[in-house]
Amino acid sequence: MYHYRLCFSKEGDIKFLSHLDLIRTFIRALRRAGVPVAYSQGFNPQPKLTFAPLAVGMEGKNEYLDLYLSEPWEEQKLKKSFNEQFPPGLKIKKIKTVEISQPPISSVVSAALYVADLPAVPPDLPQALTGILQADTLIKVRQDKKNVKKVDIRPFIYDLKVKDVEGKGALLMLLATGSKGGVRPQEVLELLPLDEDSKIKVFRQDLFIFEGGTLKNPEGICSVYYL
Repeated sequence: MYHYRLCFSKEGDIKFLSHLDLIRTFIRALRRAGVPVAYSQGFNPQPKLTFAPLAVGMEGKNEYLDLYLSEPWEEQKLKKSFNEQFPPGLKIKKIKTVEISQPPISSVVSAALYVADLPAVPPDLPQALTGILQADTLIKVRQDKKNVKKVDIRPFIYDLKVKDVEGKGALLMLLATGSKGGVRPQEVLELLPLDEDSKIKVFRQDLFIFEGGTLKNPEGICSVYYL
């Protein structure tokens, strides 16, 4: 079996595709291109591919997928085969062969960088960001179909920065994600002095893994905050 790590973007109308529909889109592309995907064992074998889930309606600039093949394929050929089958808005950017022993991306990702495009930078926004980062606790009430619970979201907020570019702003939010818990970018925005009527676009710029105390993206590149 052969292990590949794919970096792809999910933008435009395709952002409204659900996680399950995204998986189906990849599987259809694999079948149409004749890619020899490996299958899980058991009563109902499934193609072996794993994602780090992205919320429906949010664009992802650098998303990641682990794909397992039964035969080796040249990386550029595999990339071309996917992109020829994909609908607009979905695009493979990079493919890297990784050791089969490496765990799937969904089990190791622990942080995500979200970017919120602001129409302007409110003068009191930097102070509000400092207040959040200096807070000991930040209690958020979360409600689902069955329960209402209070959660301290402060441990899940790693860093917040704002950039002012020609009068417009970009809020960078490095937040926890993954199996150990996390915080949604909207929950952070609700804490800030922003115009509730303004339409703020939020997208996910990249995903990260804590490795030996260092923050790296799934390609093994050390973290830098960028747009």
